[in-house]
Amino acid sequence: MNAATDRQWAVRDAVLRWLLAKATEGYRSPILDAHAVGETVGWAPSPLTRDEVADASNYLYKEGHVTGVPVMGIGIPRPMLTVAGRRVVEGGRSLRPVDCRHDVEGGHSVLESGLVH
Repeated sequence: MNAATDRQWAVRDAVLRWLLAKATEGYRSPILDAHAVGETVGWAPSPLTRDEVADASNYLYKEGHVTGVPVMGIGIPRPMLTVAGRRVVEGGRSLRPVDCRHDVEGGHSVLESGLVH
């Protein structure tokens, strides 16, 4: 896998973690915001972009991890975590398929090792 693909999967996971954090705070359908996502999940790499977060929300919607109304060029502006999405986050799992993960230090993927948030 390349760095862009690694980042894409990490952004999707970050958006899910952000949605769970917001739901825990009482915001079931927060306004999608790249800066807020990064700040809430402690995103360490270069800042998230609006397009990355919009693409991630579209992916999460298509896969049934969030609900909401898709808007062209914006993604899902007010996503709501579904039961399936909540299970992924609460289980500490990544959305990235196991066969797409690659090994780094100690046999863990980049996402599992905590190197990418």
